[in-house]
Amino acid sequence: MHKQSLALKFSFVFVVLSMAISLLTAAWQLAQGKSGSLLLVLETGASLLLVLLPALLSKWLRFYLPAFLYFFFLAFIYCAIYLGDAYHFYYIPYWDKFLHLISGALLFGLSWAILGYFKFKEELPAGFLCLYGVAFAVFCGVLWECYEFTCDGLFDMNLQRYLSAGRALAGRAALLDTMGDLIADLAGSLLFSCWSYWRLKNDRSWLKAFFFKKYSTDD
Repeated sequence: MHKQSLALKFSFVFVVLSMAISLLTAAWQLAQGKSGSLLLVLETGASLLLVLLPALLSKWLRFYLPAFLYFFFLAFIYCAIYLGDAYHFYYIPYWDKFLHLISGALLFGLSWAILGYFKFKEELPAGFLCLYGVAFAVFCGVLWECYEFTCDGLFDMNLQRYLSAGRALAGRAALLDTMGDLIADLAGSLLFSCWSYWRLKNDRSWLKAFFFKKYSTDD
């Protein structure tokens, strides 16, 4: 986390503290013999690890962690694993679709960060860069749906919500979750691409805010 904004620092502290408090509370309940707290301990611990991992890697491997990208990552992990899995926010209607909107923007930013890692030179038109970002985000969304489909088939899970009350849905009803997720991925990446296009047209150097870049010991 190099040269973060004050908002990102506040968000990071809030997310880490809230997860740490919940982890300690769940661990205390588990120690008191409440076996139902084990899953909460595991999910909260995994969330906390995922939140800290990019920051730790940026320090150990000495590269700039794009602040804008990390903010979306924090929001996604907090809402998806911490609130979604640990506290069952997935029961809220359209919570999953909201997360796919965030992931679309997150993956769009990641596509540009990858360009920076390969020391990309900024000659490409803004329109092409935005198209590339949308294509990357949607492709990753398709890969995720393939993962869910595989898990449902091999391990009898219900990640794609194709079961209702233990019965397999038929026809269009069985497609609603998968297609809704992909449409949300597309919408999130498109919304972010429109804003990014406007920013690039006004300030081309803004693109560098997304890049993964090594920094020297003199920085």
